[in-house]
Amino acid sequence: MSNQQLPSITGEFGVVQEPDLRWNDSGRPWVKIRGAAKSRKYEKDTNEWTDGESLYIDILLSGKMAEHLTESVTVGDAITVSGRLSYSEWKDKEGGTRHSYQILADYIGVSTRFGPQKSARLDSGMKQSPEQATSNQSEQDPPF
Repeated sequence: MSNQQLPSITGEFGVVQEPDLRWNDSGRPWVKIRGAAKSRKYEKDTNEWTDGESLYIDILLSGKMAEHLTESVTVGDAITVSGRLSYSEWKDKEGGTRHSYQILADYIGVSTRFGPQKSARLDSGMKQSPEQATSNQSEQDPPF
């Protein structure tokens, strides 16, 4: 059972390893990023959150988005991923059967759940911050 397609998945993951950008033989970029998800449970008796099981999974993304992602996220960021689960099975050097699951991502976005994220576009001057847009708007005629 090699490279069997499994169901779609969408979830939030913490980035635990720097994005690893590579190019395939035809020159198409792809990136592997390691994500972690952890279940948490609120304990009413102690009024505290306790950590549960953790899941670590490789997330793969290709094309121009792979390059964009590499420039946009780092370890500690939260990302939202939508894609398909993939299962791989192979033989190791000793002849034992090994397997792994990955997410073949269709979309990855930087999460704003735990705070704002600064866009690289703001630094490049391609887009105004909300404060700049508000100040410029009062100086200009309405666009309608």
